[in-house]
Amino acid sequence: MPSSTSNGKIVLVSGINGYIASTIGLDLLKKGYILRGTSRSAHSADALLKGAYKDYVDRVQMVSVPDMTIPGAFDEAVQDVTAVIHTASPIDFSLTSWDDFVPIAVAGAVGILLSAYKHAGPQLESFVLTSSVAAVIDPSKKPYEFTEADWNTYSGAKAKELGEAAPGGLIYQASKAEAERAMWAFRDEFKPSFSISAINPGVVVGPPVQPPPTPSSLNETLRPTWAVFSGVSPTIPPVIGSASYVDVRDVAAIHVWCAEHPIESNGQRYLMANGRGTPQAAADILRKAYPHRKGIPVGEPGSDYEEGYGWPKDGQSFDSAKAKKALGREFVLYDQSILDTAKVFERYL
Repeated sequence: MPSSTSNGKIVLVSGINGYIASTIGLDLLKKGYILRGTSRSAHSADALLKGAYKDYVDRVQMVSVPDMTIPGAFDEAVQDVTAVIHTASPIDFSLTSWDDFVPIAVAGAVGILLSAYKHAGPQLESFVLTSSVAAVIDPSKKPYEFTEADWNTYSGAKAKELGEAAPGGLIYQASKAEAERAMWAFRDEFKPSFSISAINPGVVVGPPVQPPPTPSSLNETLRPTWAVFSGVSPTIPPVIGSASYVDVRDVAAIHVWCAEHPIESNGQRYLMANGRGTPQAAADILRKAYPHRKGIPVGEPGSDYEEGYGWPKDGQSFDSAKAKKALGREFVLYDQSILDTAKVFERYL
């Protein structure tokens, strides 16, 4: 039963239409917060207000931020908030220019921080950045278990070396590392009274709270699951990055936890990756769960993932013990994420 009771605290979530952000927003609303979301257009969140957020519209505020790289873009949005959760960042792997990608991510992170520092007010307790394992991983280290102490210095150097030939995925990785480094540099320079923390998830999977009208608008990390489930791809799609997976519900939960625990989370990074979940694994899960569905590609069953969707013995892995300890539970397993996502995708069939 949705709660209409407000705790009177405002939490700002940037990029509210996003896959992760919209899930965070729903969690906050269920907890009684007033949700203030930013988007590029004033009406782009209408689907959320009529859909996932419809029972909480009296506690939803929307602010238009057409260009988050403009100085002061978030000055109005941050006023009177208790926490800021900054998820907005460019995720367009077709971009192959450093100047089109990295400065936007950095300017967005520093810009919203500066707005919070100057205009939020003394009640501001927490700033949480959605970073990525891309800010942590170094593809040259193998076998290796990454922790929050590790940093990706490879992607930025390689992207600069390749110049215009750099692939979009490499520039995206560099952008996440550069944006997070800029946040920590801000903390060191300005020493704000509010806490600052970063969330570093792997490939985020799991059911969206507000599915787009058509599957063509699904975000990058959900498209492989749809391609497999729908049969639009006759072959198994390629893996994304290292294929380290984490459920969107776990990612949302740790953002909210950091916002609510400023003392414990201050200065901390939280790695979130639960194992290796590949499109081949998704196909195997879905063929078993939907035996009468035609077109789910077969590929090479069981070929590129471990039993239980764990880490390969001689490959790369991520230690997510800190985030699990904070949440007080294990993460959602890959098969559950895929099945819950497929349930949402049934509307498209």
